[in-house]
Amino acid sequence: MITTLSSFRRHMSPIGHEVRRLGLRMIGTILTALVLLVVIGPVPAARALDIRTLTSPQGIPFWLVQVSELPVVTVDFAFAGGTRIEPAAKAGAATLASGLLVEGAGDMDGPAFQDALAARAVEFSTGVDRDAFSGSFRSLATEAEEAAKLVGLALTAPRFDADDIERDRRQLLVSLARSAENPQAIASRSLLAGLFPTDSYGRDTDGTRETVAALTHEDLVAYVSRQFTRNRLTLGVVGDITPEAAGRVVDLAFAGLPAGDSRPKTDPVSPSFFGETVVDRPIPQTVITFALPGILRSDPDWFPAFVMNHILGGGTFTARLFREVRETRGLAYSVGTTLYPLDRAGLLYGYAATRNDRARETVQVIRDQIARFAEGGPTEAELAGAKNYLTGSFPLSLDGSGAVAGLLVTMQIHNLPPGYLDDRSSLIEAVTADDVKRVAKRLLDTDKLSVVMVGQPADGAGSAAPAAARISENGARSTAPDSTQ
Repeated sequence: MITTLSSFRRHMSPIGHEVRRLGLRMIGTILTALVLLVVIGPVPAARALDIRTLTSPQGIPFWLVQVSELPVVTVDFAFAGGTRIEPAAKAGAATLASGLLVEGAGDMDGPAFQDALAARAVEFSTGVDRDAFSGSFRSLATEAEEAAKLVGLALTAPRFDADDIERDRRQLLVSLARSAENPQAIASRSLLAGLFPTDSYGRDTDGTRETVAALTHEDLVAYVSRQFTRNRLTLGVVGDITPEAAGRVVDLAFAGLPAGDSRPKTDPVSPSFFGETVVDRPIPQTVITFALPGILRSDPDWFPAFVMNHILGGGTFTARLFREVRETRGLAYSVGTTLYPLDRAGLLYGYAATRNDRARETVQVIRDQIARFAEGGPTEAELAGAKNYLTGSFPLSLDGSGAVAGLLVTMQIHNLPPGYLDDRSSLIEAVTADDVKRVAKRLLDTDKLSVVMVGQPADGAGSAAPAAARISENGARSTAPDSTQ
């Protein structure tokens, strides 16, 4: 099976691609997976995972979990960088390169390379987001070394044949055209563009029609040459394989890469919170996205914020926003929030959708609930329920050998120790109501609430309200967001 993904790893997907592919309702699930690390297939429970920190014979560090239940090996990898290291004028190069990696390598053209993967039943996928270029390959244990050779060839000698570039370019341009008309994608893109107007985080990870149309073979080669280096690499291996054999697989796939420069700088960037913006579209329903200050995964307040988010909007049926917006008032079918920790910035991201004539009421209810939480914090019942869910659901989610390799990569990216899985429940249980209230006061500042509404939201009288900045059909902003808020 051959798979190409144009979004970051299963458990680390950002906002952009997922909006287009799965719709706004899925954003919370996808982004929460960064924290829950959802996986598929049989593996031991979280506390039974024996994580070994190893180094290959060629000096490449990796983490290993041996699983003997199935004769399968999975390797997940991530290169720090992603679309962040693209020049703005070359935006889209990372996404285009990602899709082309299975379209030939070395002396094998696309069909020959895909036949070689299929002959060994190798699954090989790649993807990119704002902070990393990631991938995974999986095979029977007996084919792991041959699979690694093929992946190593794709990483060190991608062909980027002209016909393949043009075909994938056309597909990407079609995707961009559809995205430009998709209210959910517009809302997400406009929110990030407003929050990060001068930073790469504010760009569409797929680039623009202009930049994609101008990309050349040389641009793709330049991107992967900078991106695919050992100094940017993080690795996780899971499967029926010994440490010695795993080291050989790692070297076959990655030792041929240059050492390269150091990892990209991670100096924090401050979002420019901008109030409200309307993107005018003649549709019967208004799609709403909103953001507040979040935190980095390394922040000491991560777990209080994690619990806070679950109570506010991350717990779906039990969350305050769900109860107040959907159940009590019937304003929206779906509403929620999620922590969105990027490498250099943190957001609390939210979403909803409702009729145009109730959009502003929906935003006001959301604003009121955020303010109420910031003032009063959680109830003891809410805190206990959140802890029970967040500790009880996590082991159940770790039921898959394939994506456990991704879990290992994620832990390394966020500098979590191998013993993190043993400590996670106790860290959550240690969160107090005062902790949650303190973090709520820190993060839930309604003066910084940034809202994008895509549609034609009306005030109570049925006419378009003037309070928000508006964006015309061509995307031009009529009022610039105030970054001083």
